[in-house]
Amino acid sequence: MIDETLEGPVPEKHKYAALIAYEGTNYCGWQRQAVASGIQPSIQETLEQAIHRITGETPSVVGSGRTDSGVHAVGQVAHFVLSRKVWEPWVLERALGSHLPIDIRVQRIAQVPLDFHSQRSAVKKQYSYYFQQGPSALPHVEPYSWWIRKKLDLDAMNEALSYLIGEHDFKPFQARGARPGPTVRTILEAEAVVEPLAFPGGQSSQAHFVRIRLMGTGFLKQMVRGIAGTLLQVGEGRRPPTCTRDILASGIRKEVGQTAPGRALWLERVWYQEKFGLPF
Repeated sequence: MIDETLEGPVPEKHKYAALIAYEGTNYCGWQRQAVASGIQPSIQETLEQAIHRITGETPSVVGSGRTDSGVHAVGQVAHFVLSRKVWEPWVLERALGSHLPIDIRVQRIAQVPLDFHSQRSAVKKQYSYYFQQGPSALPHVEPYSWWIRKKLDLDAMNEALSYLIGEHDFKPFQARGARPGPTVRTILEAEAVVEPLAFPGGQSSQAHFVRIRLMGTGFLKQMVRGIAGTLLQVGEGRRPPTCTRDILASGIRKEVGQTAPGRALWLERVWYQEKFGLPF
């Protein structure tokens, strides 16, 4: 019996991975939100609209992680599928450069196997949180960092971070109201370091960043911001470094410090298995 519901061949699918950088100030975060009056656009929907204008297709752009409102990225990775034609990656790169706002840039695009998934295929990710230190906040970097007047104790902060390395249940560091699911994660590397601030022309400055770098196999919603808020208390001497160990042992959310502002958080890199052959 002939299936009369089939009208011609099934379109062939072609999957692409994109390396994306964005300045998140003007966006409600990565994920597309329900339609609401006055809401900021999302990174996801802005990319989808640009791809539609170029290709005439309406793919879902799936990111490696759902960054929060105001969070920035230099190493976000996303995938999408097109079926009407095969596009050369460089053609898509150039076209998206013309159709996206200046605060979202697609740095590279590569065609990938259909079994590639930007989130599930990731083997590790790196986020950094940037505290700005100095006599006053510098307006040039204030949208991308959190100025703290008191000098932070890096030794204490690094000790606190040491208790987070390894596999733990990070549920207390997860945002309230997060979707139910597994909360065990593995932190591979964690450190607090000083990053100098340099300006054009060699202008010296008393300001610098204290960078909290976390590399792990995955992160819960607002987990890094919860860690950063707790480390601030440690760095200012308001809590002992062992508090992070105690929080993990207790599993109590209210023991976590304040959720640090999203503007100082950066998604910096996502790693994938070599078999996918990504050029980034």
